[in-house]
Amino acid sequence: MASVLKINKHFFTISSLLVLVSFILEIYYVLFLSTQFEYFGYSKEFNIIKYIEIKLYLAFFLWISYYLFKKSEFIFSIFTLLILFFYMPNSILYAFMDNIRGPLYSVNLFLILFSLIASYKLNLQRFLKFNPPSSLLISGIAIAMLIPIFLTYKFNFNLNTLLLKDIYETRESFSNNISRLSNYLYNWEVKIVVPIMLAFFLIKKKYIFASLSFLILIYLFVISGNKAVYMTSIVTIFFYFLGGKSYIQKTKYLLLFLILALLIIPLIDEFLLDSILFRGTFVMRIFFFPALLNYCYFDLFSEVSLYFSENHFFNLISQSPFDVNSAYLIGKEYFDTNEMYANNGIISDGYMNLGYIGVFLLSLIVSFVFMFFNSIKIDARYYGIFFITVFFILSAPIFTIFVTGGLWLLIAFSFFIMKKTN
Repeated sequence: MASVLKINKHFFTISSLLVLVSFILEIYYVLFLSTQFEYFGYSKEFNIIKYIEIKLYLAFFLWISYYLFKKSEFIFSIFTLLILFFYMPNSILYAFMDNIRGPLYSVNLFLILFSLIASYKLNLQRFLKFNPPSSLLISGIAIAMLIPIFLTYKFNFNLNTLLLKDIYETRESFSNNISRLSNYLYNWEVKIVVPIMLAFFLIKKKYIFASLSFLILIYLFVISGNKAVYMTSIVTIFFYFLGGKSYIQKTKYLLLFLILALLIIPLIDEFLLDSILFRGTFVMRIFFFPALLNYCYFDLFSEVSLYFSENHFFNLISQSPFDVNSAYLIGKEYFDTNEMYANNGIISDGYMNLGYIGVFLLSLIVSFVFMFFNSIKIDARYYGIFFITVFFILSAPIFTIFVTGGLWLLIAFSFFIMKKTN
């Protein structure tokens, strides 16, 4: 009986925190986004019927999450992230902008499929009876992938980049000099290989190797000026220490940290910076802009499908009806700029290519990938890697996630390196 009460206490704490986050984000939308970023299309057209509708959906997903909580702590923690970054922003735009149903209903479909599929486990135990690879082998993989990049850039970098100065000059130089192969290797190193390597060595308490991992990330940042390097390294370390070895504790502390951040950043903007920097970067771009892009994609591609014609191989079968990439087309049509590359995640990607069938298929793919991860019993201290993966799913097309984003590497590394050991 005591254990049941303990489990319920953890679940209801997390559920209550999620509900609180949703109300705070609604306040942000009304008082901040709809006024400061009205030129992006955020409007005040509140619909009470749709508001009641989204609250009923939220209650439904929290009910589903209790089933996941009892079945798999890992999948429960990922499902919480999906509610946080997929459902909440899209539902708020649906009700507060009186928007079309397609994007929100597609997100709902994704969450339902994910909950039905990802929580199951494949019988992989007979394939997992081996010792983790040695520290030298793991370091060797990272260094081998770094060599072609180093041969191109060597020590030609600007140390001001470390201080976030001359960022755009560094980015331009990096883009002009990197080869196609080095670009793939760079993305794999930054998004998958080195973050996993960093967490692995911290778990094994091999701090010299962990320091080597961090130095590689610093090098990759100073040659590229890519702030994603900061994100991957900070997120990996943050979730390694946050909440110990429990997915439940990490999820709870993440929500507490998020609520604290949402309450503090307006004070920082108003009284220290006299700007909207953190609210614009943290709240608008991370939470609401991907949701806004969903509505843009669903509007533009309501009568035409691309059939993946913007991807290699498929463009041999089908030709795009547009003379520019869809991400630039969205920027031009909805934000009146030719410079914005408004790429978006699997919901928009599925819809623009195959309509609602595409949303269904890509949701299935992501759900089966996480079912594979769930079958391995991955150490909770790698949670930061999956937090980053959820962001890729939120903001990048499926083929980009697998190839450039290195999801195939994450699948391989999870099998050989990331499993939980005694």
